[in-house]
Amino acid sequence: MTASSLSPAALAFIFALCIQTTAAAYLDHIFDSGTKGVKRKITWEPAAYEPVPISKEIELLRKDVLIRRGEFGKLYGSRQLEVELECCELGLTFQQALSIRKQLLIKKARMNHWKLKEKDSIEGVIRSFQTQKKSLANIAVELDLPPVSIFRAIMARRVLERHPDLQAANRRRPAGKVLQSIIFEDDEEYVDTFLSKWELEELQSAKKRDMIGYVTNSTSPQDWENELYSFLDGHGINYAKEEDLKLMGTKSTPDCLLLDDVSINGRKVRWIEFKSYYASGLRENWWFTKKLLAQSKKYEDEFGGEGAIIMKSGFSETLASSSTLFLDSGPLSTDFICIY
Repeated sequence: MTASSLSPAALAFIFALCIQTTAAAYLDHIFDSGTKGVKRKITWEPAAYEPVPISKEIELLRKDVLIRRGEFGKLYGSRQLEVELECCELGLTFQQALSIRKQLLIKKARMNHWKLKEKDSIEGVIRSFQTQKKSLANIAVELDLPPVSIFRAIMARRVLERHPDLQAANRRRPAGKVLQSIIFEDDEEYVDTFLSKWELEELQSAKKRDMIGYVTNSTSPQDWENELYSFLDGHGINYAKEEDLKLMGTKSTPDCLLLDDVSINGRKVRWIEFKSYYASGLRENWWFTKKLLAQSKKYEDEFGGEGAIIMKSGFSETLASSSTLFLDSGPLSTDFICIY
């Protein structure tokens, strides 16, 4: 919201922060005093009839169709059809399966990353690639790691050997910047200096098969956020966006802080966070869901009240009893490409 379009409640919120009043204290003033924000009641009709039963996720995992050794890219052709058929049989959406799959792949990549850190192991990888000319695809199957992650580890050693003054391969340090320029092919001079023609072809091929070690920016999360803002605007609800909260200096920054007295499906909500993926209930993926719950606890502490998390692709029944209100996409458009 622009300064010119801010409501009196929003302006008061900004003023409260300027005089170093906490966000929670100001919201207590709005919700509990005689000068409450406008009361708004929203009925959020779910896109699905119920949260996803955990038994469906477990059965999909048992089908053993989501992941293959050395496979870290998007699904195409027969592999996509294989997963789609299982989803149809279980009553899951393909997007939910992709989200579960990506979380499993991220976890696997983290668990196996030691193979690129241990000295003897990485030296063996470098010999296989540089001397034996073994493809990144074959090395990825051997190590069960993303091919671009493997390439990054190989190139990090090469960059530092040629330029020891750069010190580290961290993205925020000089060597890391050089490494990123090579991987994203941003600097032709670096690419020509460090890579042979065959190595460049291997990198380009690996990037097409890797969505874990090689992450490109997507506009879909922002499009998804804009859908919610349009929904709130349509209901005349006053709110502050995440970027507004950052400018105001709040410790926590949900995607949307509600400045009116809002109830969704009968539950009071002070903030909204939205995610463009599926909240899995699998034990194997619980690390991701645990992060969501920890994030909501931070928001509750900061703003003195419970909120809602909108999951674009739905959520597991294991989250239905959480103190945080979990919602699926409901009335919002889900036409945008899902990042999971």
